[in-house]
Amino acid sequence: MENEKREDRRVIRTKKAIRTAFAELIAEKEYNDITVTDIAQRADINRKTFYNYYHNTEDLLADIENEAVAEYDKLLEDLKGKDLLNSPELIVTRISGIIAENLDYFRDLLIMSKNAAVFSRIADNIKMQIHELLTGQDFMDPLRAEVLAIYISSGSLAVYREWLDRGGGIPREKLDALLTRLTIACMGEVMK
Repeated sequence: MENEKREDRRVIRTKKAIRTAFAELIAEKEYNDITVTDIAQRADINRKTFYNYYHNTEDLLADIENEAVAEYDKLLEDLKGKDLLNSPELIVTRISGIIAENLDYFRDLLIMSKNAAVFSRIADNIKMQIHELLTGQDFMDPLRAEVLAIYISSGSLAVYREWLDRGGGIPREKLDALLTRLTIACMGEVMK
């Protein structure tokens, strides 16, 4: 049992080293120019160790994307059943919290134009979740829910993406507050 725990920690540590190396490399050069050898050298592992976990760089990127999308699913799940009309800030604070918890990941991977597919998958997922949440509210018809979900998810993520790209010039809390006010105003307009 003790050996299993130690092994699990080693696996977690090794995968983290691989992902960190990949994130650092992707911030330095084009994705297509990154090799397994580059990642292994940066992670201070041998190539065989990399291949114990991933087939190639595409497999690594797919694993990172899938994990990010699953993380968003989990974090947005707890909004179901909440009264979003009276607490629309929950949407923004949830998106903001997700970004805050994964700040390095967003900075190194999502803000890069070559990783627009990752950003799009996450944006689509958040849009779908918000749409489901809004259509579950008694006050929202499906068309308005769809437009609002697109606006909130795409708009908020684009603002956060730009904020990260510019080095976070203003405190995230101020940005959250502004986006919350915009979300509340937007929901108010949709309700008219």
